[in-house]
Amino acid sequence: MQAPYATFLRDLASIENKNKKAMKKLFRTMVLIAILFSTFTQCQKENNELSYLNLLDSLSPSKYYSAPILNGKNTNLNGTWKVIGTSGGIAGTGYTPDFNYLVIKNNGIFGIIRNGNLITTGKISILNQTEEELRVEFISEKDPAIVRSEIVQDPEKFIVIHNDTLNLNAPCCDRFNTQLKRVK
Repeated sequence: MQAPYATFLRDLASIENKNKKAMKKLFRTMVLIAILFSTFTQCQKENNELSYLNLLDSLSPSKYYSAPILNGKNTNLNGTWKVIGTSGGIAGTGYTPDFNYLVIKNNGIFGIIRNGNLITTGKISILNQTEEELRVEFISEKDPAIVRSEIVQDPEKFIVIHNDTLNLNAPCCDRFNTQLKRVK
């Protein structure tokens, strides 16, 4: 009598083992699909946002200045920058980022992109430019109250570029700083 019962338990264990393996395989497949889907949708979102960056190409390069305004190492400011963080303010905690990308073109043209929309363009006014210091002002074509972006509401910034990171630092205390990463 023991032999059939033992065979039954062995068969049941074998089936359970096969089911566990199948469940593990199914789980791994589902995780892989979720990761691939997440990566694809994130890339799709970034590609959609980056497609808006070309909107500034329609502006005349000599709209504000007839020649490039940045010199020396400061020409590294030209490019497309993605907001990665903020700091400063009274509590030092920064502010909720109010735009996604800052595009800076040759000849002092800038554009601010929020949620895939070009919310304003404007010019960069040089307040001080040496090899050690670059202080600028972001002058929006639109009223800063309508744009509602910190860098045009408090437009004076010290520019600090380190490798592919850009810091827009306020010139004084209790004001906000924005950190960006080069994407183009």
